[in-house]
Amino acid sequence: MREAFTAHGRAVVHSRWREWLPAGPGGHAVALGPAGRGMLDDHDRRRLRTLPRPAARARFLASRLLLKHLVAAVTDTLPAAVCLAYEPGGRPYVAHPAAPGLEVSLSHTGDLLVAAVSRYGRIGVDVEPAGRPMRYADVGRRLCAPAEHAALAPLAEPERARALLRLWTLKEAYTKALGQGMRLAFAEFEFEAAVSRGGWRCAVSEVRGPFSPGGHLVSAVWRQHGCSVGGFGRELVEWPRRFGNNRMRADGGG
Repeated sequence: MREAFTAHGRAVVHSRWREWLPAGPGGHAVALGPAGRGMLDDHDRRRLRTLPRPAARARFLASRLLLKHLVAAVTDTLPAAVCLAYEPGGRPYVAHPAAPGLEVSLSHTGDLLVAAVSRYGRIGVDVEPAGRPMRYADVGRRLCAPAEHAALAPLAEPERARALLRLWTLKEAYTKALGQGMRLAFAEFEFEAAVSRGGWRCAVSEVRGPFSPGGHLVSAVWRQHGCSVGGFGRELVEWPRRFGNNRMRADGGG
């Protein structure tokens, strides 16, 4: 992960909440002790109290721990010293003197968590199960701009479903990077035109493994910079090291 950040100025990592929280009977998360809760900022402690379901609390807790450890790793500081704050729309940012200009993003689905960090400008990430049903008749009208409708309409299933899911994750990541999220109607902008005009780059990678039944799509969208950039094939890493064969693995997609 540090190598990816040094080489590209950004890194995208994925993990599972079970790697960050103890699991009790039935696989449910056990409540954090005082030391773990002390890792949360006031805003996050208040937000945690509003989440009624154990699964939602587990994802929320683990995603903040993952992001704090990621920022700590690239800034050579302690995770407990990383303070997360939020823009009015909910987009997280790092309020720490050791991380001036550092941009972050979070996403999660099921057990899988994704966090991203960039030192060159805005970044957004999104993750979805690769097998998530995406019927054109159901989502096409609220997802696709006219040019995207024209490109997708002739495709046969399941190719069109895969293209829809890829487009969904890219638009989700892009609007997160803007700090708009779902408030920006997806059908009101054409993704490729919007990112090219704004100086953005994007990549999609597929995550597979025993921790990811059926696979997941991870999309990242980031601001272009004058340095050498590419996809995030060597920037998407499993973290921490405890997966499967206990090796940190870099996916080769993108």
